[in-house]
Order: sequence, then structure tokens, then C-alpha cells
Amino acid sequence: MPRPHSTTTVQMASRVPTSGGSPKSTSPVPPHTFPVPEAKSSTSTSASRTKPKKKSKAASPRRTHLTTNKEIILALKAAVLKPRVALKPVQEHQPSKGAQLPQQPPKPAVRNLSPSAFRRRGILQERSRRWSLYEKLVKCPDLDDAWKTYQELLQDCPSCLKQPIPQKHLHGFASRLVTRSEWVPPSRTRTQTTFLRLLSVLSTVYHTGGQVRLWEWNALIDAAGSGWHKTRVADFNSSFNVYQDMVANRAPGASLSDEPYVPLHDHSRVASQPVAPDIVTYTTLLAIAAATRKEYLLHKAEAELLNSGLPPNRSTLFTYLRYYANRGKLSGVRATLGRMKSNGFVLGLDGVNMCLWAYGRNGRLDIAALIYRILRHHLLAGVGDSPESRADYQDAVKELDELEDLTIPPHLKPDAVTYYTLIQVYAYRGRLRESLVVLEHMMTSPHRVTGKLEDVDMRLSGPVLPNPILPIFRALFLGFARHAILPEHSCRSLSAAEPHEKPHSEVWTLDQLRTLFDNFIDLPQEARPSSRTVYWLLVAFAIASGYDRALLRNVWEKLAERYGTVWDGRIEVFRAKIYEEQFDLRYFEGVRTSRDRYKDP
Repeated sequence: MPRPHSTTTVQMASRVPTSGGSPKSTSPVPPHTFPVPEAKSSTSTSASRTKPKKKSKAASPRRTHLTTNKEIILALKAAVLKPRVALKPVQEHQPSKGAQLPQQPPKPAVRNLSPSAFRRRGILQERSRRWSLYEKLVKCPDLDDAWKTYQELLQDCPSCLKQPIPQKHLHGFASRLVTRSEWVPPSRTRTQTTFLRLLSVLSTVYHTGGQVRLWEWNALIDAAGSGWHKTRVADFNSSFNVYQDMVANRAPGASLSDEPYVPLHDHSRVASQPVAPDIVTYTTLLAIAAATRKEYLLHKAEAELLNSGLPPNRSTLFTYLRYYANRGKLSGVRATLGRMKSNGFVLGLDGVNMCLWAYGRNGRLDIAALIYRILRHHLLAGVGDSPESRADYQDAVKELDELEDLTIPPHLKPDAVTYYTLIQVYAYRGRLRESLVVLEHMMTSPHRVTGKLEDVDMRLSGPVLPNPILPIFRALFLGFARHAILPEHSCRSLSAAEPHEKPHSEVWTLDQLRTLFDNFIDLPQEARPSSRTVYWLLVAFAIASGYDRALLRNVWEKLAERYGTVWDGRIEVFRAKIYEEQFDLRYFEGVRTSRDRYKDP
């Protein structure tokens, strides 16, 4: 039988509190020993029981404050073993007798997050960090800067995010790529760069579980076939391939290339549903086919429209009107106008301007003049109106109805496109006097034509029309290049050449051109002509002066002083030929004959 007071030594590791007072870390320290009674035998009696020793308070392991130097030393050793834990210096506190120790404020408990909660918190933190970049996509005024932000978001996408960019911001950025806030020519906004950017954005929408919307498909079809000065067959094929992707619910651009257009693509996440084409889709295809001026492409797009069973709208018929006008088929123009009238579509000012362009471009200047007389009477009605002018107006309305079955609504008045179109067709046909009369009407109109001084092709109306002054100068310079005749003393080697438009060539003289050039130099400071305008100006002076290089150098110096010297390649070649020591007659004769090959005014 063991002795009643024998003890067994038990070692216990002391729990050392950290600097914050919580016992969350345990460090190996010298053990404390205290006697523990041995287990009783089953045969022992109650008489053999002995009372255990009373435990000393100084040896209690439940103490929460360091009150002895020995425990402070032990805590410092524990801190050395864990150098990353910041240990606050422990100050000895000697409270007076009967005083209580100050209570420490409770520390917030650190909650152990589950893996899913931890992942959700990481996602929220990452989205908060990227939110300013998301907003930049839809609010940044510079599209190039917004595009760089889009690329950065795609490339720097953490694995915790299922989508590199939220769907609403992708749709907003796509809208910014295709929206024009003011009237500018399509060739300056919807370029191939815009098409590739829009294709990338919509591919990201498709591959990240989003829905490519109908208007986005239509915009991509339009951007695929535009962006060039002349629409080619390959442009229509690109648009038609995008249309087939839309019908088959494939990724945008899948028919164009086997390579993906976004760095991240996962077919398992595709959730885009099929989208049915609407009349805007088919009208877009028709417009691109008509711009190529290839009849078989127009029939191909028209077959898709007929198979859909959708009725054409006004824009659809307007596309046919433009196509027949450019192809010189006035019978098609009349048939389209009849379809618009039978379907109850309003002709509108853009339709009237297109008719003016169609008849004037194809030699029916009498019909174009009738249309302009009626529009001008609407503008001046009540301002100096006389019985003669009213009678002239009634005669013009009756004649136009009898000849072409065309009625101009009384509320329509000429705008910038009207003046520019008529001046252009007059100048192209060699009618300088009529061109200058219309220009005078525009400058003295009670409704002044306003807008930016941009040198653009203004064949269609828009929300904000540009000022037609620069396009009108280009049309007049082209008229001089087409109809001016070389002086007799410089035509010795050109005796076999026939003058172009001989009946009207007597008014396209060098003096008239100089007067026009002086007005061109005196335009407002913000005016910026295009390279095409400057080229036809130089050609006009070359032909009207008989290749007088001294005069051409003087003209070039004035141009450079007023508008600068940065132009396209053919102007640079022209300038070099002006300043060469040897006169290149072959080059200048080639420039003169090139005017005959220019068929589109």
C-alpha cells in the first residue's frame, strides 16, 4: 500500500499571455511542479483519507496579469521565440492596498471565417478596388483611354472573379463605341479600329456568361462593313459573316477567324441566347451591299429580307433610293418613290435632298432646279412675297407633279445639305454661274446655316449639320479642275486633246479661280480643309495657269502659311514636282487627264 502522503511530480507547461492579454499562444517555458496525491487503492478506507495541501496563489496557472519579475522574463523569452509578434513593454504596477486594478476594454473577438465567407469577402474587396476602373469605361471622355482601361481589366483578372468586367459596364462601353454625340462623317468614327474594339467587347460579353443584345449585333454588322472611303466586296462579306454568327448564336466574329478575340474564353460559361434579326439588321445589310454598287450583293441581302417576311420600313426604301441614284438608274428612283408613297412613308427633307442629288447627278438639272425653287419659296414665304413669285411657285409645283409625280411638303425648307448638293451637281456639270447664285442664296438666307467648319461629305442629314462652306469650296475647285482649259501657248503638245465640257469652259478662268482662292484663304481661323480639297485646288491652278510653276509655288506658300504643310502623299508629290529643277510635263499632263477619270462629284 502506498504511503498516504507520497506524491508524483507532474510537469505542466505554463500558459504565457501575449502582449494583448489573451492566451492564444503557448510557448515552452520552464515547468512548474507541484505535488499531486497518488491514486487511492480500492481497499483504502475513509480513515486513510488525507486532506490535500492548499494550493498557493502564487503558483496558480490561471493568473491573467504579470506581477513578478520572473514572469516578465518568461514573457520576454517567449516574444524572442516569435519575433513577428509585437510585444508591448510590460510596466510594473504597484497598486496601493485596497485599490483595484484598472479594467482593460474588451478586445473584439476574431471570428474564424469559413472558406466560402472568406472568398466572398475577397471578391467584394477586389470589386471595390476595381470599381473606379469600371466607371471609367462608361464615363471617360477619351475613348482611347477607356480602351486601355478595358485591356488592363482583362489582363489583370484575379481568379476569385468569375467576370473580369461586370456585364452592365461591358454593355455601357459597347454603347459608347457606337454612339455619335454629334454629326460627323461615318469614315471618321466607325473605322476598322472601332469594329475591332466592339468585336472584342461583345466577345467578352459572350464568353463570360452575358447576353449579346440585338442592337449590339446590329452595330457590329454595321461597323464590319464601314470605315473606308469606298465600300468593298470584302467589307460586305465581313458584315454578312457577322450576321450569320448572330443567326447561329455563335460567338461574335467566329466566322471571321478561328482565333478568339479576348484573352479569356470558356465555352462552358456561354449563356447567350439566340437573337432574331429585325428590320434594322436587314436594312444594315442592304445599305452595305448598296454602298459596294454591286447588284448581285444587293440581291443577296434582299433575299435575306424576303425570307424573313418582315415588311420594309422607310430607311429600307431610302437605301434603295440611294443605290439607284448612285447607279444612275432614274427608273429605280421613280419606282422607289412610288413604293414610299404607297406605303404612306413621309418623304422628309433628307428624301428631298436625295431626289435633288439623284436627278442632278444624272443630268436632270431641270428637275433639280424645280425642287430647289419650291424649297426656296417655302423659306421666303411671307418675306417680300409678290404675286409673281407665288405664280412662279405654283408653276414649279405643277410641273414637278406632272413630270415626276413628286410633291414637296410645304413645311420643308433648304438646309446645308440642300445648298451643298445643288452647288456640287452644278459645278460638276460645268454650271459655274448657277453654282455661285446658289452660294449667294445660302450666304444671304434669313435662316443662316451654322455648324462646325469641317470638310466633310454631306450627302445625308444628321442631328447637327456642319457648315457647308468647305465642302462647297471643294466642289468648286473640282469644277475648275474639270472644266478649265489650258492657255493656247501651253497646248502645243496637247493639240489632240479635247477640252472637257467645252460649252461651259469660258467661265472657268484663272481670274475667277484667283478670286475664289482669296476667299478660301480668308476663311475663319478654325477652318481646316481636307487633303482632297487642297489637291483639287492645286490641280485647278495647274490647268488654268498652263502649268505655271512660279504661280503654283506662290499658291503653295500661301496655303502653307494659312493651313500648314501636313497633307496626304499625293499632295507631297505635287509639291515636289512644283519645286523640281526640271519641269516634269508628263506628270502634269497625267494630273490633267485624271480629272476625266473622276466620275463621282
